Amino acid sequence: MNKLLVIAIALQLALAFSTEGLTRALAELTAFLLTLVLFYQVKQGKEVGAQKRRVADSKPATKLEKSTRSTTT
Repeated sequence: MNKLLVIAIALQLALAFSTEGLTRALAELTAFLLTLVLFYQVKQGKEVGAQKRRVADSKPATKLEKSTRSTTT
């Protein structure tokens, strides 16, 4: 998804550089808004990853219990 956003931003910037007037303004605005979306997604992804690591670190290690039954015959 992030790669797609980067490609869309690049296309909008290319359009903005090659045109004038309202089309250029709209392309610049779209590129700016897509950049905000990209940064929000990256930030949100990092927060989710950090939360997963915190949850994994906070889980207590389970003890392996020895069975009273013999596994050999």
